[in-house]
Amino acid sequence: MKKISIITPCRNAEKTIGETIESVLTQSALLAGRAELDYVICDGLSTDETVKIAESSTTGFRHGLVRIVSQRDSGMYDALGHGLRMASGNICAYLNAGDYYSKQAFDIVLDLFESNKAKWLTGFSTIYNERSHLVECYLPFKYRARLFACGGYGRMLSFVQQESTFWSAELNSSINFEQLSTYRYAGDFYLWHQFSQSAELKIVAAYIGGFKRHHGQLSEDIDVYYHEMDAITGNHKVGVTDRIVAWFDALMWELPPFVKKYFNPNGLYRYDHERQEWV
Repeated sequence: MKKISIITPCRNAEKTIGETIESVLTQSALLAGRAELDYVICDGLSTDETVKIAESSTTGFRHGLVRIVSQRDSGMYDALGHGLRMASGNICAYLNAGDYYSKQAFDIVLDLFESNKAKWLTGFSTIYNERSHLVECYLPFKYRARLFACGGYGRMLSFVQQESTFWSAELNSSINFEQLSTYRYAGDFYLWHQFSQSAELKIVAAYIGGFKRHHGQLSEDIDVYYHEMDAITGNHKVGVTDRIVAWFDALMWELPPFVKKYFNPNGLYRYDHERQEWV
């Protein structure tokens, strides 16, 4: 049986942490006994009711399934690093307070990991509004190592949807946790940059999780994000070929799913209703 490790870094998140925790603990794969859970909530010494709410929300799940760690950290990615070093699962992901998974997220992830079709997986890119309504949803086309290397995702193409992304625990060996802790904005890109050197980010045409937009988020300061991204890539210059590839991919992202599948047959999975499997 696979064990899934989820890390939730948080601080002063009393208004949003409950919904996030609920989306993890009520996964259909867990309720059916298909997977084990390893859930680490890393709190940065909140001064509000975050820890109290987390403890209340996880009552009955604390024995080995959920760990709540409240300690000083230098920011979200320092907390994430602490959580990942504690993780014991075969599959890892992280989910920030305020974001949440679909009920069947783990089932979809397990389908692809158990069949050895993916070591690193993402789904539909989805956005929630502040009322938790799903208001945007689109299917990526393809993710390329060369465009991670030059920082193309976020500049020339859309960012990777972190809330929909899971990876094999073996990829954690590529993370320098001290370096990860230094980032304030682009720690997610650092992970993708590292993973892309040894694995392909596969895509599944399914709703896994989403990002909730609200004012005051770290991700709103895009210039600082780009500055950190440049440091991660070593100011890798975007070449002419990179721009041509990105232009082609941008065009493909606007086309129907069956066209994306045709041009990315081994990197994008759609559900075959007759065969009842992802192909």
